[in-house]
Amino acid sequence: MTVTIENLYTGNGSTTDYSFTFPYLDTTDIKASLAGVVTTAYSLLNATTVRFSSAPGNGVAIRIYRETAYTNPKTKIYPGSAIRAGDLNDNTLQNFYVTQNLMIRFIFFFF
Repeated sequence: MTVTIENLYTGNGSTTDYSFTFPYLDTTDIKASLAGVVTTAYSLLNATTVRFSSAPGNGVAIRIYRETAYTNPKTKIYPGSAIRAGDLNDNTLQNFYVTQNLMIRFIFFFF
């Protein structure tokens, strides 16, 4: 199975919109970097497109990636409460995405 958690582009000095092809749970999980430096100078144009505040320069490496939060579960399930399938699915996806991120880092670190 192919795992995509990032899309890479090269800036041309005029394009501001770049699409990405990976799933995510929250819009706050979408991150971007320019020439290896994390930036917040972008917004989501729609569910699969990042719009930079200004066009990345010609030849600038662009990375749009997912970084799933892991410090808190997506959904809390309380004792005695009903367990909904959607809540379990969200928590499972959160765990899955975090594991994918860790595996990618492991592969790049050791190989």
